[in-house]
Amino acid sequence: MNTTHSWPSLPIILSLAMLFYSFSALALEDSPSKGVTAHRGNSGEHPENTLPAFESAIALGVDWAELDIHRTKDGKVVVVHDRNTARVGDKNLEITSSTYEELLAVDVAAGFRKAHNKTLEECPAQTIPLLEDVLALFVGQNRTKLSIQPKTDVVAEAIRIIKKMDAEDVVGFNDGNLDYMSKVKELAPQIPVFWDRPAEADIDRDVQIAREKGFEALVVHHQGLDPAKINKIKAAGLEAGAWTVNELQSMKELLVMGVERIYTDRPRLLMAIQPDPGTIVSEGTFTAHLQGICVDPENNIYWSWTNELAKTDRNGRLLKTVKAPSHQGDLCFKDGKIYVAVNLGAFNRPAGQADNWIFVYDAATLQELERIAVPEVVHGAGGIAFHKGKFIVVGGLVPGIDENYLYEYTEDFTFVQRHVLASGYTLLGIQTVTYENGNWWFGCYGNPAVLLQADESFQLVNKVNFDASLGIAGLPDGKILIGTNTRIPDVGYVGRAVIMSRDKMVSP
Repeated sequence: MNTTHSWPSLPIILSLAMLFYSFSALALEDSPSKGVTAHRGNSGEHPENTLPAFESAIALGVDWAELDIHRTKDGKVVVVHDRNTARVGDKNLEITSSTYEELLAVDVAAGFRKAHNKTLEECPAQTIPLLEDVLALFVGQNRTKLSIQPKTDVVAEAIRIIKKMDAEDVVGFNDGNLDYMSKVKELAPQIPVFWDRPAEADIDRDVQIAREKGFEALVVHHQGLDPAKINKIKAAGLEAGAWTVNELQSMKELLVMGVERIYTDRPRLLMAIQPDPGTIVSEGTFTAHLQGICVDPENNIYWSWTNELAKTDRNGRLLKTVKAPSHQGDLCFKDGKIYVAVNLGAFNRPAGQADNWIFVYDAATLQELERIAVPEVVHGAGGIAFHKGKFIVVGGLVPGIDENYLYEYTEDFTFVQRHVLASGYTLLGIQTVTYENGNWWFGCYGNPAVLLQADESFQLVNKVNFDASLGIAGLPDGKILIGTNTRIPDVGYVGRAVIMSRDKMVSP
């Protein structure tokens, strides 16, 4: 069962416009897509740490490409991961004991060619590039940035090159060596640092150090990440990242948990499964599934989780949670309060057997303020919305009834009347409800799920196959926030809110 959100009828048209703008800006600035990092370039499709790998990463439009650097015998800063060329090349030379000219004799595409069973024509020979060679690719564009991992103490030389090429605004540094990363901040404080950490890292200690050093992110080996660690990292104002992730399921789970930066050899795959730019991922995991969402004028989002109520900011950062009686449903905001439709487990019951309530919470603290009985809701309260001085409560249904019922109450919850929505039967009735720009929207379960659209007088306008059964909240200018969740086995549920247009919801 599920519930709803609707915008309060406050005289704040300008504020609503600002709210829509804020959510739109959020979608672009805070999407997880900003952390797609091509590990050693697009190394799944091209020899790692070569110019073709970095050119491919830029062409894909990834957010970052990552590379590794060493110093040669003659003081050149070169792009290569290992201390020698045995794994990637057709010759085995030690980087630090070889001149750059000697290293140029090594075909560093040989290992990739052999591993992928490619011919020389399909995978031409490549040489180790200088850091300057790679930087030149990134300076000339404004989409993809470059993260530099020093494998030896070559930070000072790298930063001299970066400054010489006027490339400070297109680079970052990453590594697990605290001395190296500290040196970056000493020499170039404006360059971001993504501190790499092992799976068994002490997150509390690392967060403290990262904040003291002014680092921008903690990037933890993906096998050591869980929602609690991610929340701690993000609560400290740091970006949460994972390395190195190449399996589809792991990518999906990390994105759902709120990881913002993922290093991968398969950037094309990661980009293909990224959520839409309008997706907001809630911090935290919950034991039961989502029932509804709503939004207040400050852009905070409220999430009903069956037996828990949560509040996040507009970026999905968790602000407050409280336990709640089960079974609570959809919710709405009005005048500093949150109103939640609650049925205490008695839902989709025959007439006279439901147990229907509206629980009222303080929006700032989530402290419960009162419980209001709504016995008029025949088959169980499931959702609530507010518009133009009236609350509309929706709820369950039993098989054999080919219409849904909408219960109208005044602001002080005096019952006014029951409206009939000529919808036909919908599985378990109506789960969510919201009002948006002249339209009432009702989310219903089903296979497929059903979305009902009605006009101001509750006359059915449209009935489409679209899933808004876990949350729907009207935003200005035809935009609507759709709630959904993903279950992670042995972890719990994670919530998402997706900004959508009306046209996208109702189009075939």
